[in-house]
Amino acid sequence: MREQTKVTGIVLSVYPIGENDRRLTILTKERGKIPVFSRGCRKPNHPLFGVSQPLIYAEFMITEGRSFNYLNSAEGKDYFPHLKKDLESIYYSTYFAEVAEYFTVEGLDERNILNLLFVTFTAMKKKQVPYPLIRRIYEFKMLQFYGIGLEAFQCLSCGRTDQLDILSFENGGMFCSECGKQVGGIHVEPTVLYTLQYVTAVPLSRLYSFVLKEDVFREFSRIVRRFFRIHAEHTFHSAAMLDEL
Repeated sequence: MREQTKVTGIVLSVYPIGENDRRLTILTKERGKIPVFSRGCRKPNHPLFGVSQPLIYAEFMITEGRSFNYLNSAEGKDYFPHLKKDLESIYYSTYFAEVAEYFTVEGLDERNILNLLFVTFTAMKKKQVPYPLIRRIYEFKMLQFYGIGLEAFQCLSCGRTDQLDILSFENGGMFCSECGKQVGGIHVEPTVLYTLQYVTAVPLSRLYSFVLKEDVFREFSRIVRRFFRIHAEHTFHSAAMLDEL
């Protein structure tokens, strides 16, 4: 008989299998992203019905097989009820989970992204930062953890750390005024550059600790949106729902 393994993580997505089963994709601390089959859990009276839902943070007892993992039991730690209270919260949280599923790989250490997802859901609960700003911060940080960070602290050509005001998406970072003349790119205001630097360097515990003036947010959002689209060569279905809000 195979031994059981305990993993802790967030259910990113759920797909029905057959009449009563589900296939869960769970982002875990111990195994990274894993697929797990939950037998019979679509029956309302099944003990795994509640924890076999998307956007649940729980401890899961699984049996690891050669081809599949099977869910034996689970203990819910946080059901994030605030993520399901209105359409806006549902759309944004679904999008964040879909992005996390796309950028994570089975079997790799994905604790940074798991923690990012957790603090993002927590920020949505506090309601101190507007959802559109949370989205852009999340996208920018996701690319960084995936290994596609934007160089915002020094000129990519000469290495100087002052007079950085030209951003080249093709080169993936900032150039000083002089080097930027040779490279080309878009002009970045100092307040927007500081925002990019802050999001890059700040610990996750303080990631969602600020708001932006409308003009600064528009420029920050425009930069992150373009940078994200360049590197996320994927159509996120939940993004279309956000566009309808």
